[in-house]
Amino acid sequence: MSEFQGFGPRLRQRRLAAGLSLAQLAQRTNYSKGHLSRIERGLAAPSSGFVRRCDDILGRTPEPAPSGAMSLPGPPDGAVRLGGLPPMTRYFVGRDRELAALESLLAQRSHPPGTTVLCVISGMAGIGKTTLATSAAHRSRGDFPDGCLYLDLHGCTEGVLPVTVADALDRLLRMLGVPAESIAHHCDDRTEQYRSVLMDRRLLLVLDNAADSHQVRPLLPGNPRCPVLVTSRSGLPALDEAHRIRLGPLPPDEATALFTQVTGIEARRADRSGPGDLGRIARLCGGLPLAVRIAATRCAQGGAHTVEELARRLADEYGCLSELDDGERSVMASFAVSFDALPAPAQRMFSALGTHPGSDFDAFVAAALAGTGRREAERVLERLVDAHLVMRTRPGRFQMHDLLRAFASETARRTLTAAERRAAIARAADHYVALADAAGRELAPHRYRIPVSPPPVIAADGLPDVDDYDRALAWFTTEQSNLTELVRATAHAQLEARCWQLAYALRDFFFVTKQWDVWIASHREALNAVRRLSDPQAEAVTANNLGLALIETGDLDGAAEHYIHARRLFEQVEDTHGAANALGNQAWVHFYRGEHTQALRHFETALDHYTRTGARRNAAITLRGIGLTEAELRRYDAAIDHLQAALAILVELDLRLDAAMALNCLGEAHLRRGDAVSGIPHLRRAAVLSRAAGSRYEEDRARRNLDRAVAALPTTLPEPDAEVPATARPPVER
Repeated sequence: MSEFQGFGPRLRQRRLAAGLSLAQLAQRTNYSKGHLSRIERGLAAPSSGFVRRCDDILGRTPEPAPSGAMSLPGPPDGAVRLGGLPPMTRYFVGRDRELAALESLLAQRSHPPGTTVLCVISGMAGIGKTTLATSAAHRSRGDFPDGCLYLDLHGCTEGVLPVTVADALDRLLRMLGVPAESIAHHCDDRTEQYRSVLMDRRLLLVLDNAADSHQVRPLLPGNPRCPVLVTSRSGLPALDEAHRIRLGPLPPDEATALFTQVTGIEARRADRSGPGDLGRIARLCGGLPLAVRIAATRCAQGGAHTVEELARRLADEYGCLSELDDGERSVMASFAVSFDALPAPAQRMFSALGTHPGSDFDAFVAAALAGTGRREAERVLERLVDAHLVMRTRPGRFQMHDLLRAFASETARRTLTAAERRAAIARAADHYVALADAAGRELAPHRYRIPVSPPPVIAADGLPDVDDYDRALAWFTTEQSNLTELVRATAHAQLEARCWQLAYALRDFFFVTKQWDVWIASHREALNAVRRLSDPQAEAVTANNLGLALIETGDLDGAAEHYIHARRLFEQVEDTHGAANALGNQAWVHFYRGEHTQALRHFETALDHYTRTGARRNAAITLRGIGLTEAELRRYDAAIDHLQAALAILVELDLRLDAAMALNCLGEAHLRRGDAVSGIPHLRRAAVLSRAAGSRYEEDRARRNLDRAVAALPTTLPEPDAEVPATARPPVER
């Protein structure tokens, strides 16, 4: 910390000399007032990016910025240009003034130098905020050599919680190539880390569907070369520095042009439909782009409605859509026109999709929700895509706009009974439990598992292929958001068994990807649900797995509480394997507390059970824990012997990730003994095997230790008792 001594008091002096309060400096730097206060008091270390930001605002100081503030990864070597924008729509009419203003802002032609461009695009639901933002971003992307970042914050997405600041920062850092294990746990630290990574880049950030200013402010880069576009139903008044574009309805002529662009009706039926009827529909839609496009789709569906008939339906049945208070009723009226024109199978499918808690889906999920076969689901989904009620995001994947999801949910409540809605969620849960269990067995084939009861009911045409490690990992990656949302939905639908089973299967994926936050959230939800079920073994398994994530975030007390509770429940139901597993996990709490003798006793007790029962994978993992503990006790020969024994078992069982972890542990043990030459081959194998297993976490761990080992070769090797910097070591797993 010597590099930072005196920085905080100097910062306070410079701030006061500039006549700024702590709150004013916090607003200008886009850091929280609390974080600035900690830096001024010497309780937190500033990053080099923070120092540069303060220099931009307060003027440069002769003191050099601290060079070792925080070891943060920048863009990886050979990093590709980021391109995360949604595709441009074919149908975009008007907004010329707004586009010109955005292009000028993004080019910084009318913006004070040295300050960050921030523009809030606000307006009612369905007014075209996202379309305008992404269109402007596509037009300006050539000005940003590092590309564009796009993140949906789900501020107004029915049935989906807004993205937390911590989760948003986690996602953005991952998009920027920061390894999972390098992402800070505290939210303020994540903000500083995120801004430091962006400090030397030039890219465009689009934050879509923001809930409020509190959700946005920590995500602002603080780099003048990284402008930000934000869309929200709110004007976000607390963002004082923002430029604002408030979108209103399209003028009648532009709304009519959009209608004819989507349908082509004016050219094809000019002799039967005069411009008066087209203008009437645009007027009844209130100039709302989303409503205009859906109305146009109804007229384009093989002549189901003429322009005159649609105009009468909108006026007679729902009233004039220009008379809006909140925008939702008018949008719902427009959606209802499209829904009413669907054939019965498509209406049933749309209602069933309204029960889906996730944001996207495939034909298998749609079939499960509707209780039909996959081929029938594919046919009906094509009809919904044609009606613009469902979007195809890529081959085989579908999604609904936020407002259409809200309408689908309302339609489900209106057309399906409570029992039918619960049955749809149950069928989707059966599908996901079966598929997640199959995928989990590919990721961890020798993991001890308790039976899934009752067995999930699977459609006759089966499940997608997840029959190897890579397919299983890809499937989990695609479906992760849906799975975590379904954990919550099954809990609320009182489907407690499926709730904990989903979390149980997700644990295999989270163990590979090290996504601690969602691991903890899903297992807390599952633990609450399973307690209502009065299934002590299921409760024990869930508590035990929750402890695994808690220990990795440093919550040793929380982990110990769950391990002890799980062990008691396992003993209550006479599950000796589970009890041994909970005890082995508890050993890690002692390990991280530095209580190595107690940790070794627990590991050895667990190992005795695994050896007697033939649980070879668990025995190997426990041998790995014993080896690490012995290394801490400086019993290096015994440690290496136990790690070699663990590796032999894991290689024989073809467990790539576990073997990579054992190789990393072996390399670290040799380094701690002062034998870099013997450690290097293990670390090289660990890096290769980690990449094959899809674990960026273990690969980075291997490469960091390789750098230390290679650096030691030309000079004097470390003494036997020299410390090797600790790396996070995953605990024993069930």
